[in-house]
Amino acid sequence: MRKLMLLLIFLFVGLGFVTAQISHVTGTVVSEEDGEPIVGASIVVKGTSLGTITDLNGKFSLANLPGSAKTLLISYIGMQKQEVTIKPNLRIVMKSDAKLLDEVVIAVPYGTAKKSTFTGSAGVVDRKLIAASQVSSVSKALQGSVAGLQSFSTSGQPGEDASIYIRGIGSANASSTPLYVVDGFPSSEGLNLNPNDIESMQILKDASATAIYGARGANGVVLITTKRGKAGENKISYSGYLGTQKVDNPFEFLNAKDYMNLQNALYQEIDGQEGNPNGVYTPSQLQSTVDTDWLDVCTRLALVQDHNIQFRGGSEKTKVLTSLGYYKQEGVLKNTDFNRISGRVNVDQTINDFIKAGATMYAHRERSNAQTYSGNILGENVMLSVMEYDPTVKPYNEDGTYGRVPGGRGDNPLANLLERKKEMVNDKFNGTAFLEVNPFDGFTAKATAGVELLHNFKGSYLPKSTTYAGEIEGGIASTYDFRSTRQVFEGILNYMKTFNNIHDLNVMLGYSYEKYSAESRSANGKGFSTDLFEWNNLGAASIKGVSSSKTENLLASFFGRVNYTFNDKYLATVTVRRDGSSRFVDGHRYGTFPSASVGWNIMNEPFFESAKNTVNELKLRASYGVLGNINGIDEYQTQSTIKDGFNYVQGGSWWVGQITNSEWVTPPETTWEKTKTTNIGVDASFLNSRFSVTADYFIQKTDGLLMSVNQAPSGGMSSAPVMNAALLENKGFELSLNHRNTVGEFYYSVGLNLSHIKNNLKEIQTVTKQEITGFNPNGGGTITWAKEGKPIGSFYLIKTDGIFQSEEEIRNYTNAEGTIIQPKAKPGDVKFIDYNGDGQINASDQQYCGNPFPKLNMGLSLTGAYKGIDLSLFFDGTFGNKVFNSMRYGTSYMQNGTTNVSTDVLNEWREDNRNTDMPRYTADDENKNNQAISDRWLENGSFFRLKTLELGYTLPKMWTEKIKLQNVRIYTAMENLFMATKYKGYNPDLGSNGGAGTDSEDTSVMSRGCDHGRYPTPRTFTFGLQVNF
Repeated sequence: MRKLMLLLIFLFVGLGFVTAQISHVTGTVVSEEDGEPIVGASIVVKGTSLGTITDLNGKFSLANLPGSAKTLLISYIGMQKQEVTIKPNLRIVMKSDAKLLDEVVIAVPYGTAKKSTFTGSAGVVDRKLIAASQVSSVSKALQGSVAGLQSFSTSGQPGEDASIYIRGIGSANASSTPLYVVDGFPSSEGLNLNPNDIESMQILKDASATAIYGARGANGVVLITTKRGKAGENKISYSGYLGTQKVDNPFEFLNAKDYMNLQNALYQEIDGQEGNPNGVYTPSQLQSTVDTDWLDVCTRLALVQDHNIQFRGGSEKTKVLTSLGYYKQEGVLKNTDFNRISGRVNVDQTINDFIKAGATMYAHRERSNAQTYSGNILGENVMLSVMEYDPTVKPYNEDGTYGRVPGGRGDNPLANLLERKKEMVNDKFNGTAFLEVNPFDGFTAKATAGVELLHNFKGSYLPKSTTYAGEIEGGIASTYDFRSTRQVFEGILNYMKTFNNIHDLNVMLGYSYEKYSAESRSANGKGFSTDLFEWNNLGAASIKGVSSSKTENLLASFFGRVNYTFNDKYLATVTVRRDGSSRFVDGHRYGTFPSASVGWNIMNEPFFESAKNTVNELKLRASYGVLGNINGIDEYQTQSTIKDGFNYVQGGSWWVGQITNSEWVTPPETTWEKTKTTNIGVDASFLNSRFSVTADYFIQKTDGLLMSVNQAPSGGMSSAPVMNAALLENKGFELSLNHRNTVGEFYYSVGLNLSHIKNNLKEIQTVTKQEITGFNPNGGGTITWAKEGKPIGSFYLIKTDGIFQSEEEIRNYTNAEGTIIQPKAKPGDVKFIDYNGDGQINASDQQYCGNPFPKLNMGLSLTGAYKGIDLSLFFDGTFGNKVFNSMRYGTSYMQNGTTNVSTDVLNEWREDNRNTDMPRYTADDENKNNQAISDRWLENGSFFRLKTLELGYTLPKMWTEKIKLQNVRIYTAMENLFMATKYKGYNPDLGSNGGAGTDSEDTSVMSRGCDHGRYPTPRTFTFGLQVNF
């Protein structure tokens, strides 16, 4: 008996010891679908009221557990509940519950909706993709992220945005930029914010999803929700990275020796100089060791860094989020850079059971030194001036001054970069506040007011002491100051009710008032006594100029939406919005934009019951609607303006004159562009949502397309009035495939999205034939056009057919009448196609040669995680598009006989080198081998790119707890790591031209796919740290 008692006592003490060992439990809760941490999951000790919720990283901790605690209950909306045996450290994987899918809520305009009853077409941008992209602007992280969304680089200049299109180009004259709505506020700079502040981003694509925004929804809507405070968290987090950026040069240029030999050879083509082998460079000069690689001199290994600190927390009554961010990027071109400091405060207050209020404030200041000048004395763009500069010139002379070409005309490209002073400062403040009243169950009234203030300043100066142009003019300075204010007020009434448990009704009515005003001032001067004050002393200039402008417009709207669901099976949504704009005259100011959509949840039908174990979601949907576009017309284009400059002499005195009706005025009947959109789609998921598919087919027809219509010169007036003058069609399909799974402790996911979009200018509805001209590189001729039956901005060029190999071949190349088509050609010259058969080669022979729109866009994401190690890769690509390589055109011949050229000229046609596509190189190019309007410069723009790669490691909890930290993750990320393409330039991923670093003023869609010296996109390598305190 005594031994038995001792044994029982021993067992009791041992059990107590074991219980004490697990009185404190920690763990992580993640989703099986994507391996992401689940925030806000409920953790409760079974049989007690003791519990907690997971934090931002899915982590939880419970201390002082009672001795009876054996099991934890885990629950989260849309997930299967779990019971887990208590262990010191747990990793809990939650699976989706197909029965609860209809409870998942997504953000929609002016509210939320159940995912299962949403009948529109929308895509969600993965937050991890944004976080993994080491970019200054969110726009650059979106390429390939969602089917139907296209993001193209305008420039690699630090701080530069990308061009965003949703389902193609929606207009010729108007902007095709989507509407950005940030926390309910329609912003003109929606993506110009700190990427780390973003909680979610949805891309709304069809009429059902966007018609509620009426006149501004035709190009799609980007719905951004920023992070907000959560009750009970009270967490501080830091995230940051530091890295380098570099650029690879795809071009090769003549070295100094070859450059001098080519100059001497070309000199011998001058009459009387045939026997002079050293007409430009003497034998002693040919022995010079100076051989400057200007790309190497003007570029650098650039640093990039980003730091963010955030507080998130609050109580059940008050929830607060504050953040502070700092981003700095050096440009790969010297003396270019960008930095931004930003701050955000989001507050939500529950006043009582019936009233809620909140406020959002965001502000940033951006500073950049951007090279946007027209180039050196030759009038070239930045990149072209770097690449083609004379390699026989030193960057610096022995006395420290900058080297120049013989004769001293023009600055070398290093001087252009270092001595031209240019500063841009952009300030932004956005503030909104709301008050929400819920007087009885199902009814909500909400009022929101907001303001967005923008201030942009640009100052530039060319010193008289160090720049050629500045020296001639005595210093050149200019400033530009722009300020705008956007005020928005919205009132929303919403009523939700379920009848008899099968009829769900949601009715929303709203009113919106928006006022926009802007003013700008610019000043310039030259002839300064000193460089000391740069642009800050324009009053001291000997020659000055000042201009200013002010504009204002109003937009007032009434809108409503009705959602109806029957028994979670049959779905319908009807939306209507009526907009009125001050941009149009009375009688044409208002437009009505309706839409309707239906859906069918097949999975909820009785006949589908047996398949539910396999198919978790199967929904068919269709929508039709009319959307508008207001951006194709300026505020005062329908009004006659007064024009200066009509001066005259009267009575011996100089009179300054002004007249009206010197320019064509937009007709008063001009009104909204209207886009009629049809969409058919299907959503499906299988095997506990491990596999999911979304597919859409759409047709968008824009009638009354706003275009600048040319008028007869006999009218005696200048410019071209804007009219509703064309019919444009976009149609295509979108497909998204996703697979997610967990095998043991290894999680992986694969996501693929594909889209095909076809653009067609169906009809130009004018009395006279109209063809819109587009891009004109270096004044060499128009290469892009908008013509009936083809995509907007298509390439029209003179096609080539190889190289003439003999005089006989030239003589035999005739038209139907026997006329020799290229009588001035010589063997080795380019053979051009006489498209119109008139026996000569000129601009009339330009024909359709392709367009810049890809036939297929794709995005592929791969992720994996195992025991704290995570890896993500994102690939994107476009296929079937064309790019005009204006850089190759500009470096194929010596401009003014002095600029450097590509090494391609060394492969020129010669009697001993006939198997080449490079024509003979000559200064006397009577055949116009190098003319701009030739398809010689049109290339295949298809590419497949590894856009981002990120590898991270989350430190074990037992380590971080010792240093009083909740979570620590270290990672390395790489951007633009690899690209497969046949394109011979820097980057075929091109949006509209005219970004910083070019000399182009054409930023319209007509310049898309035209590479005219874009600032190169760098390859980025970074190391980062994420810490939760």
